[in-house]
This record gives sequence, C-alpha cells and structure tokens, in this order.
Amino acid sequence: MVARQPRPAIEMMAGPASVLRWPASFDAAQERLIVAVDTPDTPIRQTARQQVRDVLREILGNVELISRPGQPIRVAGQVKTPGISVSHEAGLSLVAVHFGGPVGIDLLRMPEYPDWRAELLTLAVDYLGPIIARQIAALPPIEQLACFASAWTRHEARLKCLGLGLEEWSDLLENRLAPCRVQTLILPSGYIGAVATLTTAENPAA
Repeated sequence: MVARQPRPAIEMMAGPASVLRWPASFDAAQERLIVAVDTPDTPIRQTARQQVRDVLREILGNVELISRPGQPIRVAGQVKTPGISVSHEAGLSLVAVHFGGPVGIDLLRMPEYPDWRAELLTLAVDYLGPIIARQIAALPPIEQLACFASAWTRHEARLKCLGLGLEEWSDLLENRLAPCRVQTLILPSGYIGAVATLTTAENPAA
C-alpha cells in the first residue's frame, strides 16, 4: 500500500466573514468552503451563534436551519442537505460547508495556563490513543500542549465528520475514523483547528 502524502494546511484568516474555498479546483458538486467569523471575545455564545446562522443563510439562501445539541446543523425540508459543521471559541467561530458530503470542523483556543495541563497525557491516552500519547510524552513539556491541541482538534474534526460523540479511544473507533481525511487550519495566533471530510465523498475511487 502506498502511503498517503500529508495534506497541506489550509490558511484561514479571520475577519467579519473571511471565506476560503478548498481545494483550489473542484467540481461544482464537491464545492467546499470554510468561513472564519470574528465573534465577541466571551464564552457566552449567543451572539456568535446568530452570526454563524446569518453566514449560513448567506451561503445557502433564506432557509430554515435545524440545530440540536450534539448534532450537525441541518436545512429543514430537504432530504439531501450539504454537510455543515460549526465550531466556536471566544473571539472566533468557524463554519464549514461541503456540498458533496459530510464535513467536520473543530477549533480550540490555546489557554495560557490550562487547569488541565497536569491531565494532558492521561487525556491523550484515554481519547487519542497510545501512539499519539507516546508522541506527546516524548516532547519537551513546553511543546506538549500545542501538540496535544493539534491532535485533539484533528480527532474532534473526524468525530464530527461522522456524526460521532466523544468517546474513549479504541481500535474499533480508530477503524471507524479511518475513512476521514483531515487538514490542519492555519489560524490567527492563539487558535488551533482542523477540518475533516470523507475520502469516499472526495474521491469514490480512493
């Protein structure tokens, strides 16, 4: 089996509504885009959610959006709807839309002094698996947090792409996530993120 080359990172600058399409060329049926939205720098997300819904209506038209906790946003009244994924952090929200299949996006704002730093390696073992946990543990302590955050957002993006909730790592879970392709997002300083799509949605022959 030929190893897949790592996918290049996607550079995403924030703005009132900064839009990026990926990749540079695509079929109309496979159109994908990410929108980065500047939002209030507060953990209270009411305004951020409204801003994101406004962006989605600009993209999709004046449609009714259905949003339930723990489930992707859907368009009411349509059997086949585009893949939609949203992630919020204080000061920034990301929206991913994929007209050719499911999509997952995740965003993390890097805390200066996270109260979970002492549990970082335990969290990695429990949720990211032993291989990634060993990679993180082998790094100098000053580098471990950024590596963990990157791995965590990539993992969460794949879970969201498949509509799965967070659960402890297992071989079965890893096999379920295998069809997902993940790309790292280059975000404004202090944020880490990733976006995931299904290999079969991008290239049925893959």
